[in-house]
Amino acid sequence: MKFAIRLPANILYKALTSAWEATLPAAKSVHFAREVDALDYDYLWVAEHIVQHPKLMSSMGAKFYEGVSAAGFLLGATQRIHLLTYVCPIPYHNPLVWAKAIASVDHLSGGRLALGLAAGHLRREFEAIGVSFERRGAICDEYLRAMKELWTSDTPEFHGEFVSFRNMLFEPKPCQSPHPPLLIGGDAKPALRRAAALGDGWLPRQTTLGEMKGAIAYIHDQPGMQARSRPFEVFTLLAEIPEDNRLDFDRMRYPRHKEEIVDLVGRLQQAGATGMVVHLPRTDSYDECLDWVRWFSREIIPLYRT
Repeated sequence: MKFAIRLPANILYKALTSAWEATLPAAKSVHFAREVDALDYDYLWVAEHIVQHPKLMSSMGAKFYEGVSAAGFLLGATQRIHLLTYVCPIPYHNPLVWAKAIASVDHLSGGRLALGLAAGHLRREFEAIGVSFERRGAICDEYLRAMKELWTSDTPEFHGEFVSFRNMLFEPKPCQSPHPPLLIGGDAKPALRRAAALGDGWLPRQTTLGEMKGAIAYIHDQPGMQARSRPFEVFTLLAEIPEDNRLDFDRMRYPRHKEEIVDLVGRLQQAGATGMVVHLPRTDSYDECLDWVRWFSREIIPLYRT
């Protein structure tokens, strides 16, 4: 079982974050990354949005980093911890430029980048960037295939509807072979099929515990799973999602005490999860939050190490 912990002040969702995060200096986020680097977590995770609609400000906040550049900076400030983007919308990024950024970060960090990727869901964000919201699924699939060609071929060549290239070189390649892990986010069947065909894992976001076994079985029934050479990871939120309204973040239950954490991890593991995406607790201060993060590393993570 692997564990990914959230970077503080990287999102400001009202239902998920503490009041102090809104004013936390950037230097404290770097301090947090270095503290976690000395603990037993496998990943530190960062979210991504490019722009925000004013109507969503009250619930989601407006502060988000660009995922790969934030991950690159934090990897440069640490030595051991891996960085997970959770999640980057694929259609927002030119595949050649983004493949270069990803390869550069992974190469320079010694292979410590993992990519949580999704199709995206905010129509206004697509409009601002100038990308078709309706074609986002097709764009995702083609961009992923194009980036894989750049990362793995000595003489990359690709011809698609949205991107084409030939007769060129692409260096450096990523440190990880064949490329950083690609964990596909989303709950609908197109996302599950994308995870099977093009991903190295799945990041459910609003899939309930009761639905998870069926979703994982659906993924493993897809043709793309038959030729898989790398393990397939399932990283899920360490949370109980309400069955009757999975979008109600206020009603999601995030366990904070040892017995309830162990109970929920066990149930998620039994359903097929191989990793936990851990949110920070609601606390009164940064120091109180960091104490809990250290406690989790000391009391919880060793229970799942062989």
